[in-house]
Amino acid sequence: MSISKLAAAAAATFVILGGVSACSGSESDGNGADNGGAENQAAELVEEGALPATIEHKFGETTVEEAPARVVTLGYTDQDAVLALGVTPVAVRYWDGMAPEGQAAGDWAADKITGEQPESYDAEDIEPEKVAAMRPDLIIATYSGIDQGTYDELSKIAPVIAQQGEFEDYQQPWDVTTAQIGAALGQPDKADELVNGVKDKMSGLAEKHPEWAGKSATIATYDGERLTAFASKDPRQQFFTALGFAATPEPDAAAGDKFYGEFSKEEARKINADVVVWDQLSYAPEGRATVENEPAFANLPAMENGNTLYLEDELEKAFGWQTVLSLDYVLDNIEGPLSAAVEGK
Repeated sequence: MSISKLAAAAAATFVILGGVSACSGSESDGNGADNGGAENQAAELVEEGALPATIEHKFGETTVEEAPARVVTLGYTDQDAVLALGVTPVAVRYWDGMAPEGQAAGDWAADKITGEQPESYDAEDIEPEKVAAMRPDLIIATYSGIDQGTYDELSKIAPVIAQQGEFEDYQQPWDVTTAQIGAALGQPDKADELVNGVKDKMSGLAEKHPEWAGKSATIATYDGERLTAFASKDPRQQFFTALGFAATPEPDAAAGDKFYGEFSKEEARKINADVVVWDQLSYAPEGRATVENEPAFANLPAMENGNTLYLEDELEKAFGWQTVLSLDYVLDNIEGPLSAAVEGK
């Protein structure tokens, strides 16, 4: 899935299955990675009394009876929380351009993979028969945008964890996702520990920079044709809000019930802020230069004064994933560039 599809999707995150028990397939049949030690790996990590666990989501609830041996993640970023909890999925959903080719996650998470590299499932639409061939005993689909019909088909294969009902597709916050996945894997306390670690780092960075408090920030994208900015309910905007920045009202007004607002180039001044963060540059024809060379942006005060932050390379990818592992990487690498943008350097 490209971010441009998300932002058009975004331009572009149960029936009760209490009686479904996990299948423990540990040999490889060519459909999914050989995770021979996965069953023991997952079982040893389960916290006392944590399973069975019932997880609520937009389609109802599902009960995970025992530690899953073969986890398949169908959400584009769901593998990060699974990996952070010490479990390697047998298959993951491929996100075009957002992880090195042949690698199941971004570089910030690659060292968490144990055993064989998970199978990469590259499909715009989920095909339940192909998922069934992976022999999962748990399917995680919180950042997948699945509908009721797809959920119903997948739930015939294995217990399915979807996003909570209070969030629109692709808008569930990373901490909620981590908690859901932690419960499903029998590690709720570990999940809380991971979430609190990232939040503590986030609040620590905000406290270190009181000059950021109250300054406005807009997170914008431009692919040479379409200009968009994320609404305040989107996790990418909320990241900067957590660092003390205020969201501007124009993206919300343009977004309606979507998580991004779209603007014509003639409306470019509506994205101006104390800091304009340019995201998804890898999808622009000439990357950063696509933004810098656009005449419609030349007179934006933020562009004229150097109050711009360009998210590129690994920082762009990690920020786009918005997971417990990727945000830890972002927080370790964004302080210098963001301070420079605030100061207009």
